[in-house]
Amino acid sequence: MNTRHAPSVLLVCIVCCTLACGSNPTGPPESVLAPVVARDGIPFNGQAIPEGVLDRLSPYRVVMVGETHHLTEHREMMAALVRDLHARGFRQLMMELPHMADWLLMDYVLDGGAVPGWEPPLVLGGKLITAVRDFNRSLPETDRVLVRGIDVNLDDYGGAESFLDLIGWYSEQLPDPGPIETFLAAPYATPANQAAAIGQLQDDLQSQRADLVATWGEQAFETVAEMVEVERTSVTIRADRDAHYNATVRERERIIKELCDTRIEETPHGTLINIGGNHAQKTRMKGTELEWLGDYLVHRSPVVNGSIIVLVVTAARIVSPDGGTTLYDLGASPPNELFRLMNETWPSHTVFLPLGDPIFSEQGVLVNFESELYSSALKRVYDVAVLLPLAHRDPGM
Repeated sequence: MNTRHAPSVLLVCIVCCTLACGSNPTGPPESVLAPVVARDGIPFNGQAIPEGVLDRLSPYRVVMVGETHHLTEHREMMAALVRDLHARGFRQLMMELPHMADWLLMDYVLDGGAVPGWEPPLVLGGKLITAVRDFNRSLPETDRVLVRGIDVNLDDYGGAESFLDLIGWYSEQLPDPGPIETFLAAPYATPANQAAAIGQLQDDLQSQRADLVATWGEQAFETVAEMVEVERTSVTIRADRDAHYNATVRERERIIKELCDTRIEETPHGTLINIGGNHAQKTRMKGTELEWLGDYLVHRSPVVNGSIIVLVVTAARIVSPDGGTTLYDLGASPPNELFRLMNETWPSHTVFLPLGDPIFSEQGVLVNFESELYSSALKRVYDVAVLLPLAHRDPGM
């Protein structure tokens, strides 16, 4: 499954590790669950984060937000979190975006102008990235928010030329492109020669390291070396993911974990991570040995050291970009389904629900993740559930 292009099923698998769903999942009755929702839920306008929510998030070094991909309102809420958590010491946003664009995203939000006229498309963060750039313009240079792409280069986005574009654009910033020039002159369009070509570039970089560091500088060399290392792994993942899904997902997750630890360690400030809901889960899926990013950061990361809170964000209703077609609506959920209760309690508000009550860890609460019902001890998977009342699918997604 390509999770980037399957948002409607993205969250279906996330609760498998703690389910007792069967064909007729059940949960505590509405009379038991509704008072907990009313007591603990915090309603708000998605673009104005209340102090009570910020107070709960800001003590942690990492705030991880698991999303349903390609929802306009989710990105607007993330932009608000970036702005409002900035005053609480957060200076970094890491996203499930291809690593090959990492340097360009950073350059863009810091107004570096490396590629004149470039604007981030939807697949590279779109308006959220532009919102961070605009916010940064109001800040001193030392206080600006960094944006980092932490995913492998999973999708081609128009073919392998996208990696060629990104490394080619970066090489134009260097005094001398060195081995990148040779790499760009050779074929790279088909999987048959991608592995050999990117492997040769990596070998050339290492053999010429001393000269290239002297010419480019240490930071530029490390940027290129990291781009090439991640792309070399990505080539294998792209080639094998249909035939060997579990193995390629495990390798993808390994790279994401390493990039997260590296970026978090590089900054003393708080970090926001926006990533798909499956990556964010705190407990690995039943029947697999796969450890997702959330599981790793919560339990094993020596950098995070347990200072992390994990949110999952879904929507009560998802519609087409023009609002004309309903793609998903939880109105048909049973009366005791968690997200329906959240929406009926505050029908026109985003709802932030901490999962601290024992009912969420000791019982299987009925949840509807985009038309799939599960009975889940949800606290084992996330710390907070956030429900958008209405979300629009991004155009073309």
